Amino acid sequence: MHILLITPWLTIGGADRVHLDLIRQLNRRGCRFSVVATLPAKHEWRPLFEELTPDVVTLHPTIAPAQQPAFARDLIRSRGIHAVLIGNSQFGYALLPYLRSCCRDVAFLDILHAVEPHWRDGGYPRLSLDHAAWLDLSITVSRDLRDWMIARGGDPAHIEVCYANIDVDAWNPALFDRAALRRAFGIPPRAPLILVIGRLSSEKRPRLAVRILREVARQGIAFHALIIGDGPERPVLERMLRDPLLQNVRLTGALPEERVREVMAAGDVLLLPSAREGIALVLYEAMAMGMVPVVADVGGQRELATPDCGMLIPSSKSEEAAYVAALAGLLRDPARRAAMGAQARRRIVDHFRIDQMGDRMEMLFRRAVERAMGAERPIPTEGDAARSAVEAIRLARHARDVARLWQADRYSEDASLSPVRRAVLGVVRSMRQRLRPWYRRLVGRDGHPFSRGVVAVRDRVVAWVYDEGREAPPGRRV
Repeated sequence: MHILLITPWLTIGGADRVHLDLIRQLNRRGCRFSVVATLPAKHEWRPLFEELTPDVVTLHPTIAPAQQPAFARDLIRSRGIHAVLIGNSQFGYALLPYLRSCCRDVAFLDILHAVEPHWRDGGYPRLSLDHAAWLDLSITVSRDLRDWMIARGGDPAHIEVCYANIDVDAWNPALFDRAALRRAFGIPPRAPLILVIGRLSSEKRPRLAVRILREVARQGIAFHALIIGDGPERPVLERMLRDPLLQNVRLTGALPEERVREVMAAGDVLLLPSAREGIALVLYEAMAMGMVPVVADVGGQRELATPDCGMLIPSSKSEEAAYVAALAGLLRDPARRAAMGAQARRRIVDHFRIDQMGDRMEMLFRRAVERAMGAERPIPTEGDAARSAVEAIRLARHARDVARLWQADRYSEDASLSPVRRAVLGVVRSMRQRLRPWYRRLVGRDGHPFSRGVVAVRDRVVAWVYDEGREAPPGRRV
């Protein structure tokens, strides 16, 4: 079976980690993959994908937006693709009716990770529901997400759960010398080590994590903590960590996976007070490494962290005190902490191994392909297909132009802009170093009026500078 993955980018993040694991597992079961990344980006993880498949394509800047729908169609035909998997790609969803009309014997699936309440009334799961007529199967990484989709009209027969899971042989504390690692990290032998791991962005609530740690320290409980990650919240955290109470809390920045495993082998407790998650990959990792998770009771986290091996904190006005109480109890009781950590490891080994994910994914893909070959399926009309292609082109052009807005080097297309538009573009680019950090910080504040306002202003500037309204007239055929 040959599978095409359509994803926005190949970069550091939980979704791309799942994609890599999926490709690796299905390769071992005789499948082949092609990968298309649709958005302008650095694609830092492209080499990791190319280790698994030589057929990796980034649409920008190689393929002009107007040609991208036809390119995707021709790639499916030329590679003999049996199944297309959409992974967090708005472009992929927009293109579904067009591809379905052109490639009628191909199965179309998507994989869904988490609800995003501040974008499109649910994010990618909502897009999946909106395009359900053209999908043969939707795969969610938690029961909670499947239930969310069914409650909003999703067909239970077309929505299946497959947990992301983890390689328990690689994520195994027995492989590491805990005492030596703690010496290397400067952690006293008996001091509990708390880890906060993840992107330093608003949805992970790293500021809340620091406030929790400060309150635990205020109670006179000895501990050390490492905050591992990077993102727009980092400058704020650096200021917060100047508090003398937090002298044993360090911000490391992002670390490679191998280093994270070492830190976890030296650690005791994972603190993850996220505002939203599907099931965080770091939760799988920490539990496999024998750490006790103290995490937000959001998404599908409770499907992994049960009371015998973790502590779930519901969202409430008193949640900060609840996190503090949970941490304080664990830090004061090393025997309980050790027992819960051992049980966390057992739970992952018994129920959430990566080979189990591979077996189930293979079964789900084969079911979708059989459904595509044997069942009567709705076929988009010619008008549906044309509108689909036009919308995909619009999204591709907009993504290109947002990237162009910040480029220090001129695009060749800029020469066609009017003198006034070129002047405005020059001002924006000259202020790039000052504007972009603030832009990223404000945009990263999910659901905040500032975030929505900044995006609206950006889109207006992009539309005016590049006169996007004239580029994609309604009804254009591809």
